[in-house]
Amino acid sequence: MSDTSLAERLAELRQWLARERPQIAQAYDRMVEHLARSGAGAGALRAGDAMPAFGLTAADGRFVTSAELLSTGPLVLSFYRGAWCSYCQTELTALRDAHDEIAALGGRVAVVSCEIGGRGLAVARQHDLPFNVLSDVDLGLALAFGLVISVPGEVREIYEHLGYDLARINGNPSWFLPIPATYVVAPDGQIASAFVEPDFRYRMDPAEILATLTQLKAAPA
Repeated sequence: MSDTSLAERLAELRQWLARERPQIAQAYDRMVEHLARSGAGAGALRAGDAMPAFGLTAADGRFVTSAELLSTGPLVLSFYRGAWCSYCQTELTALRDAHDEIAALGGRVAVVSCEIGGRGLAVARQHDLPFNVLSDVDLGLALAFGLVISVPGEVREIYEHLGYDLARINGNPSWFLPIPATYVVAPDGQIASAFVEPDFRYRMDPAEILATLTQLKAAPA
C-alpha cells in the first residue's frame, strides 16, 4: 500500500482545487451544504443491514452476481461517481494499491459506477485495476442502497462547462449520481462496515477496510 494515505491524497486535492479553482471549490461547498440540509444518504444502507442481491455487467462484458463476489470471502463494494471525477480516480488508485493486502485477508473488491459506453473498461485499463468494474445502468443498485442524489443546477453548469455531460456519459437525462460509498460485506451478505458520505471529497481509507477485514477473519466461524 502507498506510504501516503488516501485521506492525505484527497486533502491535497481539496487544497489544490481551493487554490487553483476557487469558484468550483465554492460551488462544491454549496452543493455539499445543500445535500446535508436535504438529508442525502440518511436512508442509505449501513453496518448491520443485509446487502441486496444483485447482478451487474462487468467492464469485460461478464455478468457478475453478488453471490459470486461473496463466494470466496468478504466483499469490498465501492460506489464511485465516474472516471471524470478526480476524487474518484484518487480512490480507485488507492484501492488498487491496497488490493494485495485486501486479498491476503480474503477480501474481494468490486467498484460500481453508472457510466456507459465502455467507460468502465477504459478506467480499468487506465489505472490497471485488478478488480471488477461494474456498470450500474440507470443507478438501480445505487437506488437499492439508498445512495442516489440529484446534481444541483449550479454544479451541473460547471460540469457542462468542463465537458462532463453526465446525461451522455451515464446515458440518462436525469443528472443523478450515486453518493460515493464503500461497504465491507461479510460472506453471509451482512454489511460489516459502511462509509456513506454525501461530501464526495471524502472516502473510506483502505486502512479502515483492512481493519474490518482483519476483524472478520478473526471472528469465530
